[in-house]
Amino acid sequence: MTTKTTPKRPGGAAPQPSSNGHGGTSLVTVAPPKGRVRLPELAVGIFVMVAFALGAVLWHLNSVDKSPALALAANVERGETITAADIRVAYVASDDVLASLGERQMSQVVGRVALVDLPAGTLMTRGLVAEAVVIEAGDGVAGLSLEPGQYPALGLAPGDIVNVVRSVEDATGGDADSVIARKATVFAVEDLASDRKLVSITTVEADAEAVASAAGGGALRLVLVAP
Repeated sequence: MTTKTTPKRPGGAAPQPSSNGHGGTSLVTVAPPKGRVRLPELAVGIFVMVAFALGAVLWHLNSVDKSPALALAANVERGETITAADIRVAYVASDDVLASLGERQMSQVVGRVALVDLPAGTLMTRGLVAEAVVIEAGDGVAGLSLEPGQYPALGLAPGDIVNVVRSVEDATGGDADSVIARKATVFAVEDLASDRKLVSITTVEADAEAVASAAGGGALRLVLVAP
């Protein structure tokens, strides 16, 4: 007598018969190979991208013409005289809309006073500075010690034009104002304690003497006017 033996699966489980009556066939599943990162090719790709980006930046920088211009190397406050040590040369695009000054125009900046507070790095233009005040023949300089309220809240700087007004008591006991100097020029300004200022003005000699004579008593005020 012949005995038919059915092969068993690992673990003792018998294979399931197929629909045609034959024994089931074991299926073997093959996993796909895992992808591998190829480091040399990745490094080359990154290098190419960086090289192209750097080349684009350098091309852009070289395609824009730059010219030397005068700029501030340090902060300069309003009314201060600009010196050569305050100036450096910066390179800016030649199509810059600012009317900047070049290296050969240093004399148009050095020795002049700043009309506004200027931070370091400011490109210098003619509108930012003014000529230092010079005493001419027939002029005089008078000094005034002023309290807050006797000068404009905006402040004063050398080159400003002011009228000197004196408050006097009239016959009725009231106050009347009189202008004792017109179109005087601020010569120098020095800050004192408690927001007081020592302001020197230059004007014609006779007016300067009148201002100096009336300086005591705190009756004088400065009025900032247009040049």
